[in-house]
Amino acid sequence: MNPADLLTLYDETMRKHAHPAGMTRESTSRVSRYTTGTASQRFIMWHDFAATDAAGAVDDELHAVQGRAHVLMWKLYGHDPARDALRTALLVRGFAENDHSTLMMVPVALLVESLSLAETPGSTSIDVRQLTIAKHLDAYQNIWDNVWPDAPNSRYVNDYRALIERGETGILFYAGFAASDNPVTSGYMFHHPGDAIALLCGGTTKAAWRRQRAYTRMLAIRAQAAVERGASYLAVEASPDSKPILERLGFTPLSTLAFYEKNIG
Repeated sequence: MNPADLLTLYDETMRKHAHPAGMTRESTSRVSRYTTGTASQRFIMWHDFAATDAAGAVDDELHAVQGRAHVLMWKLYGHDPARDALRTALLVRGFAENDHSTLMMVPVALLVESLSLAETPGSTSIDVRQLTIAKHLDAYQNIWDNVWPDAPNSRYVNDYRALIERGETGILFYAGFAASDNPVTSGYMFHHPGDAIALLCGGTTKAAWRRQRAYTRMLAIRAQAAVERGASYLAVEASPDSKPILERLGFTPLSTLAFYEKNIG
């Protein structure tokens, strides 16, 4: 599938008509909204309106989120219609612009092959495990607070604990541990049963354990899970550090993106 067709598939499957674990979807002719079950946050994942309507659309969503969620997040991609006008409208209304990343995709089979060729026996001593109990996500809090000390990590960790407690099957959590059960690397995967695409998220490693193949080990574990669940493609929102690694493994850059975030109260 060529990059343009991959991007169309992503927009339809993972944005406009997505099924993110534990979230409720509401759609209008202009946006697709997704609200967490804990009401911690609402995501605007897809939109379709002209640049002249951007300011009014943001105002409409700020009104619609009142009493429904505590944080409004707008996920804005480089290929989106009205991208520049929408970014301006969000910033003027007090949304914080988070770090930019690159949307990348790869056929699962190609990644599995690439990782197999790149694997060196005994190249890592990190033990990767699936996390299936809410208490296990203490590992995420530990890792993320170490890597991103100023981020609202507990907001996400608490949402994910709730998903585990409810038995959600659309998200899988993994962490890698060094000696003495020290959590050092994380990575999870969204995949709705039957969808062609699985989305890799949360991949990060504490600085002291980088360059020990923890990142590729976590990729391999999730790629195998995607194969077992019948996904055809893997997508990832890659940081500048991750992008060159993923390109070497066969991922294709499709677009750029950033989150715009505003506390609602």
